Amino acid sequence: MPRYDSVTRLGLAALVCAALSACATSRTAEEQELATAMEARATIVPAGQAERQAIRTQDLLTQAAFWAEQHDLNPGDREAAIEFVRILRALGNEQRASDVARQSMALYPDDADLLYLYGLSLTTSGRGGTAIEPLSRARAARPGDWRIINALGVAYEVAGLSEEARNRFREALAIAPGEAAILSNLALSYAMGGQAEQAEIMLREAIARPGAGAQVRQNLALVIALQGRFDEAERLARTDVSVETAEANMAYVRSMLTTQRRWDAIRGDGAR
Repeated sequence: MPRYDSVTRLGLAALVCAALSACATSRTAEEQELATAMEARATIVPAGQAERQAIRTQDLLTQAAFWAEQHDLNPGDREAAIEFVRILRALGNEQRASDVARQSMALYPDDADLLYLYGLSLTTSGRGGTAIEPLSRARAARPGDWRIINALGVAYEVAGLSEEARNRFREALAIAPGEAAILSNLALSYAMGGQAEQAEIMLREAIARPGAGAQVRQNLALVIALQGRFDEAERLARTDVSVETAEANMAYVRSMLTTQRRWDAIRGDGAR
């Protein structure tokens, strides 16, 4: 399978630029730059399916460059838009991800994948209230997808609507019983409501499920720490993070619990 090579494609644009500069002395610099960009774009053809499949095995930055080019070449390319948004989110660029998703939704207003990714980006950026509408539309378009319903629950929680959030988590669990990610989010909702003991029970159930990862363990460590069992929480946290990070996290929880607004501080964090 061919490997995407950014040097090949971007180098082509540079060569075109060099060729044009030799014969465009009568143009302004701005006109020449525009002509160069248009000429370079015309020489690039969309990647075939074999190349698109091969790129998914490359590192994130290489994938980002590839899908950015494909999306720029044809903004109506649904696959390129979705992959570009996913990679942007993986790189932590939620603002750019939400921008690309929103622009693509102008062409595909009812696309469940774009609505879902857009809602995720908004929620991760702390805009849970804004994320409810696109995620609700994604849920309507694909009602049996527990991931969309789970994400909608998180959006409600970030927006401060805990009861509605728990209803959505329970709805997701009815589709995917015992799914660790859903149990973990439901547990955190209880924790932010001041029910740390109930949250711990649910997180211990979640951590025993197949597919439970580092985030579930870190959530359990947080809930244990909120009950004052810092040594136990730190030992669990060290499974996935450095000693220094685990100690810093426990120090933060200790300082938070010394205030009068212990649960308000947790609720205001909104982290997932």
